Amino acid sequence: MPEKPPAPEAPEPEQCKLEVKEKHPAGFYPSDAWPKGEVVLTFDDGPHPGKTPKVLELLKKHQMPATFFLVGKNIDKRTYTLVQRMVAEGHTLGTHSYNHDVGMAVRNLGERSVEYIRGQHETTRVLIELALVATSPEDFDALFVRVFEEKAGTYLPAGSLRTKWRAFAERHTEVLAERGGRPYPMIFSRPPAGTPYVGLSTPDQKKLYDAALGRLGLLNVMWHGESGDTNPNRKHELGFLTDNLARFSRKGGVLLIHDYIRTDALSSALAGMAKNPEIRVVPIEAAVKRKYGCSSAVLGQSLAGSGSALVAAKD
Repeated sequence: MPEKPPAPEAPEPEQCKLEVKEKHPAGFYPSDAWPKGEVVLTFDDGPHPGKTPKVLELLKKHQMPATFFLVGKNIDKRTYTLVQRMVAEGHTLGTHSYNHDVGMAVRNLGERSVEYIRGQHETTRVLIELALVATSPEDFDALFVRVFEEKAGTYLPAGSLRTKWRAFAERHTEVLAERGGRPYPMIFSRPPAGTPYVGLSTPDQKKLYDAALGRLGLLNVMWHGESGDTNPNRKHELGFLTDNLARFSRKGGVLLIHDYIRTDALSSALAGMAKNPEIRVVPIEAAVKRKYGCSSAVLGQSLAGSGSALVAAKD
């Protein structure tokens, strides 16, 4: 009998390139090299019942992907369907903390700060996943009561976030198992206002946040350009907003926008991007593959349980 041909070799497992030049946790930063005209759209601070639907409609109109960094306290019986819609329409979700506390790294000290930051993001992850399995407003409220052992819609205080997030996660895991749901592949995170990676934060504060991100296994997503919709003096100026978005989209990079941006400004900016052949709006997944050479799923496995933030080796 002729010998059987040798079986084909199994493909090499996907490997991630985790060392980058900047001494930061794994993620995206203003110093990253970026292809001109390649844009990743990101929206912060949602979901908002009156604002987010307009953003989703415009993205759908232009068939553009985006990443939504959600604030946990904004996920409730009025907005849970918006979280479902984001996923159904092909967008990516990330955590933006539970209550948008820009002082997370300095609220407590040492390990207490790390636990508080973890609680902010873990609690938001739980709320995102509850939103994805809820079947009605009443069902969302019932799930909230079961997981958090508080009245539906209760604002969770800082102490609970720091000391009870593990209990929240454990009860939530039971809910997912009963519902046949799967954990959302959460890998992306953005700190409120970019703190402590922008502004006057101290190195020690950054180290605390770095440590929390490492234990969370999250990728830190900063930005290369912003719409200006938080500028207290100019956030209502149509031309100011559209000019910023046009300029930064031509340069390329991660663009920071908020759900509450003027609708006409966002509409005009997205239409301009769609018409410009030199601008490509890509999902954040494409940016992960370009920078790290692997998928976000594989990168998430590499980051999960690392125990400390993955940072670059010194040059």
